[in-house]
Amino acid sequence: MLYRKIQNDANINTVSLFLINGAIVVVFIGILCTVFAIDSSLPQKSITAKYFWFAASVCFASLLLPFKLSKRNEIHIVDVLFCALALYVCCNYFFLNGNPNMQWWLTLLMLPLYFSIRSISGNENIRRCLHVSILVVVLIQAIWGLLQLYGLVSSYHSAYKLTGSFFNPGPYSGFVVAGIPLALCYSFNKTLVRWERWLGIATLLAVLLVLPAAMSRAAWIAAAVGCMPVLFKYFGFSFSNLQHKLPIVVAVSLITVALVLGTYVIKKDSADGRFLIWSASMQSVRENTFFGAGYGRFAAVYGDAQAAYFEKTQRTAEQLMVADSPENAFNEYVKITVELGIVGLALFIMLIGSCFFNFRSLTANHYALIAILVFAAFSYPFSVLPLSIIFIFLLAFSAPMSKKLSFSLPIWLQIIGVVVCIGITSHSAYNVLPKRAAYKEWASIRALYRVNAHNYVLEKYTSLYPRLYFDKNFLFEYAQSLYSAGQYAESNLIFDKYLLYGSDPMVYNCIGNNFKEMGDYAKAENMYIRASQIVPNRHYPLYLLMKLYAEIDEAEKAKAMAETLLNKPVKIQSTAIREMQMEAKRIISN
Repeated sequence: MLYRKIQNDANINTVSLFLINGAIVVVFIGILCTVFAIDSSLPQKSITAKYFWFAASVCFASLLLPFKLSKRNEIHIVDVLFCALALYVCCNYFFLNGNPNMQWWLTLLMLPLYFSIRSISGNENIRRCLHVSILVVVLIQAIWGLLQLYGLVSSYHSAYKLTGSFFNPGPYSGFVVAGIPLALCYSFNKTLVRWERWLGIATLLAVLLVLPAAMSRAAWIAAAVGCMPVLFKYFGFSFSNLQHKLPIVVAVSLITVALVLGTYVIKKDSADGRFLIWSASMQSVRENTFFGAGYGRFAAVYGDAQAAYFEKTQRTAEQLMVADSPENAFNEYVKITVELGIVGLALFIMLIGSCFFNFRSLTANHYALIAILVFAAFSYPFSVLPLSIIFIFLLAFSAPMSKKLSFSLPIWLQIIGVVVCIGITSHSAYNVLPKRAAYKEWASIRALYRVNAHNYVLEKYTSLYPRLYFDKNFLFEYAQSLYSAGQYAESNLIFDKYLLYGSDPMVYNCIGNNFKEMGDYAKAENMYIRASQIVPNRHYPLYLLMKLYAEIDEAEKAKAMAETLLNKPVKIQSTAIREMQMEAKRIISN
């Protein structure tokens, strides 16, 4: 009787464990499906909808954490370093930023997501199931892109034919390229069942068909670097036979160098623009070397950094022409250094390095991680939610293969960790999920904003402000509506809020317009000058200065600015440029 009771209890435990693991797998597949979330009733429908799907999915994942408490847990160096980096990011944000925004709330959700994945990442079957899920998601995205190329499905950006479920081809390319090394490993691995190998082959072919059309140079380089160690592994390369494989290594190296140079030549101006961003960003790093300017503040501080970069030394005409006002550094390592300082960069590099601790035992997971890390050197994957999710998945899967520590967490400390994760999830979900209704209401009245129905729109925007005070695009529209209603001081207060999140020179132009309407011409002049310093190749700030001088009877200054405007090289010829030049000629002739 006792034997039967023990056997029945064991069967019940096995069934319970199976159900819990099955529920966890379903929830994690749901999180991976964040990439497909699109809602036409929201502004930026291919971006905003993903926020709410992700927040809701992580809530379910966190609720399953208590079922994974165990006395036989293992702590690895990746776990410790991830916690150290997360703690540092939180302290950095609270002391150097402190302005709540969607990026911060989504970043907080990455912590419970990581530990939810870590709670099951030691289970080989579950890890393999989720790898297959990643391949399926990438395959669907690749097919989606092919359908867009052939005009069977519309894209989500008017300027691009190929976007997948993203807002432009850049992040789309980064997402599908993360699946190439994984698909290549599945294609070569003869120990897998046949359908898994065919899934790998199908995913690989679909991505290779769609990737060239996306014209993402960063993705091409990432694919090449991510696949190189896979090919070496399955074609018998090792350090012991390096001398016999040396011609192959040299050939591959030359091909890689040629690929990098070729991608530079294809879009030289774009590449030069990214070099300028990285160079100008170092100005901010010099001012905030150790701890950075504050997490999430790159876009807010970059304008001042670029203005200082152009003021300190005489720059070339090519640099002036490629200057712009980016929201991202197009290099996550540069962005981390700007926001978190060299302390944050060191922690991040240590975290990544610990994933590759056992260099001779790299897996498909590591190769996919390499592809994302290479892509991060030329783009902004950590600023795109689906790519951040994939990165956290790969990071958590890599943790069990890093150096194992000699201690385990007691149950009481695990319980505290679970409570903290659930608390973080609840806090973030409370701030994210209710915003959906506000975004939906904003989307419904944006059409009226575009046709200048400001009297009606202003009332609605005023009621939405307490819920959307963190969104730059909303703040810009709200401030412009206040300007159109003649509320110039109030408009500037909202523009000041905008400058906490971004540094677009157009905002300085608008602030200058408000000061001009209030009769404060000196401050208006300063704002126009500041706008021209941030992006020196733009004509509009100089045009506004010329008009200001003409209106306040500063004839000599107006004429000098008109001549400067006419002599200024044109980056892209347009009707607006021609109209400004005609006005400059009229002022000179008068």
